[in-house]
Amino acid sequence: MTMALPLIAEKFPEISLDIYGRDWLFPNKSSYIEWLKKQFSSDELKRVRFHCAIAHKELPKAYEVAEICVFPSHMETQGLVAPEAMAMQKPVIFTTLGPGPETIEPGVTGWLCNPLDPKDIAAKVITALESRAQHQKIGQNARTFALNKFDAERIVEENLKFYSSLLG
Repeated sequence: MTMALPLIAEKFPEISLDIYGRDWLFPNKSSYIEWLKKQFSSDELKRVRFHCAIAHKELPKAYEVAEICVFPSHMETQGLVAPEAMAMQKPVIFTTLGPGPETIEPGVTGWLCNPLDPKDIAAKVITALESRAQHQKIGQNARTFALNKFDAERIVEENLKFYSSLLG
């Protein structure tokens, strides 16, 4: 997002970015968050708010205040961030890599971006912001999808069927 933010700001000068998560250290013991802050210009940094990791029970509050949730990860397994945001009826931009295409139907339940291409990330964020009139419908579609796909009872039932089939 560091290189995508100025591209987005050209079209949407009011844009701001909230970054959540714990800090971690590089092998040389330097801070990832401090490194990340240096990737933004001083003007861009005024648009960015860094939040530490928050308790799981606090996540709904963070999702609630977000206009869109952007997860351009290049090393994501099927984590929970995208489905959680989808369950909160938030428009989501997720990665084209890994589980993204299994989770997002572009233009229906959110958008997919190439996490290695800042221009593509910016383009998808701009598309989402230009589609504000569709946010409610996309949010509803996303919630329905997330609740169906990630329903614990359904997943347990599917796993039991799978393991039973292995036993013959």
